[in-house]
Amino acid sequence: MPVPVMFIDGDVIEAHSHWTEDHAAIVTEATVHTPDGDVVVSQLGGSVDGLGMIQMPGPALLEPGMHVSVAAHEDLDLSLREHVVLDSVKVTAYPSGYVRTGPTKAGHSLYWQSRSVSVTVDAAGTAEIPADQEFTIIDASIATWNNDTAKCSNFKVTDTGKKAMEVGNDKVNLIKLRDTVWGRPASGSDPARMYSSLAAGITTAVYVDDASSDHDGAIVDADIEINGVNFAISANNQTTGTAPCHAELQNTLTHELGHLHGLEHPCLASGDPPRTDNLGRPVPSCSATDDPKIVDATMYNFQQCGETKKEDLTADEIQAICDIYPNTGGGCCSASDQRPGASFLVAGITGLLVMRRRKSSRRA
Repeated sequence: MPVPVMFIDGDVIEAHSHWTEDHAAIVTEATVHTPDGDVVVSQLGGSVDGLGMIQMPGPALLEPGMHVSVAAHEDLDLSLREHVVLDSVKVTAYPSGYVRTGPTKAGHSLYWQSRSVSVTVDAAGTAEIPADQEFTIIDASIATWNNDTAKCSNFKVTDTGKKAMEVGNDKVNLIKLRDTVWGRPASGSDPARMYSSLAAGITTAVYVDDASSDHDGAIVDADIEINGVNFAISANNQTTGTAPCHAELQNTLTHELGHLHGLEHPCLASGDPPRTDNLGRPVPSCSATDDPKIVDATMYNFQQCGETKKEDLTADEIQAICDIYPNTGGGCCSASDQRPGASFLVAGITGLLVMRRRKSSRRA
C-alpha cells in the first residue's frame, strides 16, 4: 500500500459511483467537507447500474452523513489526471439514514414509477401573502428538490400551472392553500373531513396496494394542503394572516414535497407505528432524540413558528432521492410514463407536519 501523505478529517457530504472507462471496476468519488475546504476522495467500490462492488477485506465505502478520518495519497491516472486515492478510513459517526413512506400490505415502500411527476397549483392561492408571491415560492420549493438531487437522480417535479381545483383521487397532483376551512369539503356520499389544527400542512397519497401486482407501492395521486386557518401563511415573516403563529410557506411546502416524493418522518411521534430506516435500524421516538441529523432534517415531524430551516435539504434527504430514483433507472423504481391502471387495488396514506412551540432550547 502506498505511504499515505495526507490525512483528511470531516463529514462526507456527497458520494457518487461510476464505472471506470474500461468498465473493469466501480469507483466512488466522495466529497469530504473539512474546516479547510472540501476534498474529493476516490476509492474502489460502490453501486451503479444495479450492480455493486466491494473489496474484502477493505475500507468502508464512504457515504453522505459519515464523519470520517481518511488516510490518502495523491496519484495520477494514465491521462495524467490527479486523484486523491483513499488508503484507509476510520468512521467515527455513521449517517442517520432516511425513512420511506409505507409499507404496503406486502411490505413495499411507496414510490413513483415515472421520473417526471407533474403538480397543479390551485388558482386561488392564498390571500395571506400579497402580490401572488405564493406561486413564486411554490416554484422555489419544487426547484429545491429538483436541483439539490440533480447530480445523482433524474426524478423531477414539474409545475404545470394554476387551475381552480379540489383535492381528490383524480390523477392530478394538487397543491392547495386553505385560508377559510382546514379540511376537505363534503363530497357526494362523504361528509366534510376536518384536519388537526396542529398540522401546518398535510399530504395525502393514493397508491397501489396489491401484493399480486408488479406495481405494488406505486403512487398514483398525491395532494398537498397548507393550513392558512390555524396559522398565518407567511413569506419572509410577512403575512396578512391574523393567526399568531407564522408558518413560512417555503418551509412547510418543502417538507410536504418530501412526502410527495415518498419520504416519511425521521422519528416517531406519539401514535406512530414502529418503522425502520433505510439501514434497517429502528426509527427512534421524537421525544427521545436530540440528534441534529434528525431534528434539523427537512423531514423532521415538527416545526416552530417562523422556522425556515426546512427550506434546504439535508444530506439524508438528498441521498434518499438518489437511492430511490437513481439516474440509471432499473428495479422497482424504473422510469415509466404510465401510471398503474384502475384494475389495481389502491389505498391511501397521509403525512402531516405539526407545529410546535419551543418551550426550551431542547426540541421535545
